[in-house]
Amino acid sequence: MAVKTESSTFHAMEQDKAIPTTLEKTSTAAESAYWWNTSGQDLTRMLQEADYSQDVRHQFLSYYRDVICPRLGNRPDDGSVKSGVGRDGNPFEYSFELKGTTKKQAVRFVVDVSELRPADRNNPLGIATSQQVVDSLAERSPGFDDTWYRSLSLWFVKSNLSMEEQQALIAEVGYQTSVILGFDIHHRVSSPQHLPVLGKVYFPPCFVAAATGITRWQAARLAIRQLPGIDTYPNILRSLEKIEEYLSTKPKDWEEGVRYLATDFLAPGKARLKLYMRYAGDSFDDIWDYYTLGGRITGLEDDKEKFRDLITQTCGGNHMTDRWAQEPRDQRSVAPVARKATAIYMSLSADNACPTPKICIYPANYAKNDEMIARGLDSWLRKQQWDDSEGTLEKQVKRVL
Repeated sequence: MAVKTESSTFHAMEQDKAIPTTLEKTSTAAESAYWWNTSGQDLTRMLQEADYSQDVRHQFLSYYRDVICPRLGNRPDDGSVKSGVGRDGNPFEYSFELKGTTKKQAVRFVVDVSELRPADRNNPLGIATSQQVVDSLAERSPGFDDTWYRSLSLWFVKSNLSMEEQQALIAEVGYQTSVILGFDIHHRVSSPQHLPVLGKVYFPPCFVAAATGITRWQAARLAIRQLPGIDTYPNILRSLEKIEEYLSTKPKDWEEGVRYLATDFLAPGKARLKLYMRYAGDSFDDIWDYYTLGGRITGLEDDKEKFRDLITQTCGGNHMTDRWAQEPRDQRSVAPVARKATAIYMSLSADNACPTPKICIYPANYAKNDEMIARGLDSWLRKQQWDDSEGTLEKQVKRVL
């Protein structure tokens, strides 16, 4: 079901067609307009639904239109190379962030600006367009620092290999996305020159693992340990050791479950390191065991039944279906991108000697339809008293899409 809404912000910006000449070289006006009229509309509506001010909406959406859209390439068609982000190969994932400490929602999204439409056949793992976006963030993001990004790029990005070697890695891994960029959109603008965003970057460890014959976990772990100055942040290393200890007790195939290593565009010591790891278990108890690293992360017992209920509500009471339980165990953690799976996300920071865990679930694998997921989530939010008396998430998402 699609619901059309009219956005005064979007239409006002439609009258401002100026795109800097330095950006016109990367995409024709028509191609850029396609992305602005689709994803730009989505984000405009999301910002309105989350009650962002007119100033913030205009500041961010101008940047999105003028910098991101021209770098997304051609309108996708049947011959387009699929991105490693969306279930259907599209280059986006959007989300509303809800927190128990505030009623105010935040909008976040990730985008893959790799050269996929058309694909760069000579250097398919190159990150030139992503680097252009990073450079634009460097100019306009308060507190921007790319120290860890540069180190991780040297480790993970295999664009230095020959065209034939890159193509062989892509064939083995199943996609050609070297980096994904993320944006947390703030509710305030610090100055007219600054963007109201925190930039983030995600690196899949698959290419390094395939190129060197190590596991994806080993690729991510070594990436962290080679970061410049990492020894000056002992809490990060202590957190990493807890994950190492836990995985050492599991079958080797669990080490293939690492999906991304991510960090913020902030100075070392302020930036987080985030590990996204698919779990390969059979039950909620397996999920919880991973979430607590086998009891190594304490103080979480009050959350256990809340998570169990969230999974039950959003997955229709059937979060472990036959098609998942019967899938060969050694294939679960390395399932293709289109097969989204439950994942554990561990955040490592200089302030905490223990990882901060989150659970990422994909109800679409189990629920009958999107409506069931939305209604289940609204029911769970009411139980937790996180609901908004002015409406439901189901209605909110329908207004956006």
